[in-house]
Amino acid sequence: MIYLMLQMSAALLIAAVSGAALLWLVQLLWGKLVAPVRAKTLEYELDAARSDLIAQDQRIQSLQRQVEVSRDKTHALQRAKRQLTATLDARNRSLHEANTRLAVLEADSKPTSRESVEDLRRELRMAVTERDEAKTALRHSETRGERLRAELEVLHGIHERMLDDIEKLKARLHEAELELKSTGESRPPAWLMVQPYGPRDDLQRLQGVDPILERSLNRLGIYHFHQIARFEPSDVEWLVEHIDGVPEQTIHDSWIPDAGMFAGTVRGN
Repeated sequence: MIYLMLQMSAALLIAAVSGAALLWLVQLLWGKLVAPVRAKTLEYELDAARSDLIAQDQRIQSLQRQVEVSRDKTHALQRAKRQLTATLDARNRSLHEANTRLAVLEADSKPTSRESVEDLRRELRMAVTERDEAKTALRHSETRGERLRAELEVLHGIHERMLDDIEKLKARLHEAELELKSTGESRPPAWLMVQPYGPRDDLQRLQGVDPILERSLNRLGIYHFHQIARFEPSDVEWLVEHIDGVPEQTIHDSWIPDAGMFAGTVRGN
């Protein structure tokens, strides 16, 4: 019976050790192989998003200049239209006055002279011609104004769509930066442990580590001095992100060298 219990305990111990080793191996492969490739891919996507953003900004600036030019043209045509309308009104008044004077002269039984009637008729024909020319110019101006207004509406639509594209690109850029930060330099260290390998070390020997902070380190999978002694800069960044109140400089200047001394290891071995 005791032998059977010993066998079961040994089997459970072997299974636990195998599981921990497998988990450590997966984390190691992720940290060394998968995560760097993913970080590199995200860097490419980030560069592509930034390039697209610059190109879109340039196109937006070009469209804004075109919109301003179209607005200036529209304002100029509106001023020309007002001037042509005023000219047309003046021609209509002149025509009305000439018609009135001609009617008076023709109704007069004793016109002053035939030349005066002919002069008025010539003046009337000139006024009619000028009025027709003013109407034609006004129609041309209105046609050009309508074309410019349509062009301005199209440019406004393109401008709005490109602004939407800019916002989408900014969101994509922000997501890529966040994912790169979480997947790249600040990824979890590959040597985190699910459980301590043997008795856990007294991490309170490190500067500033109290029982609460020690429990936080244990929850993250840090149980031994040799783990802290092998901290890389990215590991320090990751730890600072996940535990509040730990100065990064303290980890670099105190924890790492002290942990190496306590563990009897030299950094890099």
